[in-house]
Amino acid sequence: MRIPFVSPARCRIAILGFGTVGSAVARRLTDPHSPHALQLTHVVDRRAGEKSRMLPASSRVRWTTEIDEVLTADVDVVVETVGGVEPAANWVRSALVAGKSVVTANKQVVARHGAALLALAERQGRQLRFEAAVGGAMPIVRTVGDGLAGDRITRIAAILNGTTNAVLSRMEATGCPLDDAVADARARGYAEADPTLDLDGADAAAKLSVLCALAFGLRVDPDAIPTRSTATIVPADFDRARLTGGTIRQLAHAEFDYTASTLTAWVAPAVVPRGSVFSRTTGAQNAAVISGEYSGDITIAGAGAGGDATAVAILSDVLAIARDRAAIVPAPVLTSDFTLQTSDFRLAEAV
Repeated sequence: MRIPFVSPARCRIAILGFGTVGSAVARRLTDPHSPHALQLTHVVDRRAGEKSRMLPASSRVRWTTEIDEVLTADVDVVVETVGGVEPAANWVRSALVAGKSVVTANKQVVARHGAALLALAERQGRQLRFEAAVGGAMPIVRTVGDGLAGDRITRIAAILNGTTNAVLSRMEATGCPLDDAVADARARGYAEADPTLDLDGADAAAKLSVLCALAFGLRVDPDAIPTRSTATIVPADFDRARLTGGTIRQLAHAEFDYTASTLTAWVAPAVVPRGSVFSRTTGAQNAAVISGEYSGDITIAGAGAGGDATAVAILSDVLAIARDRAAIVPAPVLTSDFTLQTSDFRLAEAV
């Protein structure tokens, strides 16, 4: 599939991290069908010497283990795919200070440092984009931040972790235990060696924190969002859910009462009705229902895990920057003046 041609001006790109996501982005950028306006010039990875053979020599990419080499190079956009909070947050900060725009797939960095980094990007006259940090190829960041900017969003219910969804839908379809479903997800490239952050809800909580900032203007600590682990789910739980006309999915829920300044938020395995958009979301797919005061319910869905799906979102952000490099995106004004309500957590019907 061709990426649309964006501009005759060359856009030079550096990738930080050459794991599942970084390598997928690199393959797209060095594919002969990619637009010549996008040029991969640098890759930073701690195993640069070993991994350099994974791209064609004709790509003429500079491989290095040193971030400083990118900061001083003639690079327009830095793509961060390292994962974790540090050193990723510091690398994003350093790239912005060095005058580079940044695209990140790192939900932990955006959830914990996003507001400060966006303010820095604005001061530097550069852009920080993060569609890939939430929902993989499902364009929920643009939908919430831009597409529904004319509405007042009141509620978000979503499947935000493709790994956990792949595990649960596999258990539902085959009746296998969770460990077998995790092994299958790992074999398909959807699960890390240690999927604890996915199954326990920490990954989805960070993504939900980002969405609360975009949708409600709230500064929400992802660690404060109540979570219930999916790791305790057994096949018998699906049998019980079927008796009530439902199945089990890990849901992320956020609802804001503007009058009372109260946010209800949680991440948990929940019984969802048969025939609902969530029950039909299988494999590594994500889905979301976004409720607006005037627009009603807006439903979106898409691939939520895997290098190729995440690369789609990253390259979409890169192309947005390449189309208008002079654009300055105002940093959000977030408030901490609200109450995080957790008493309705039980209403998730968590199993």
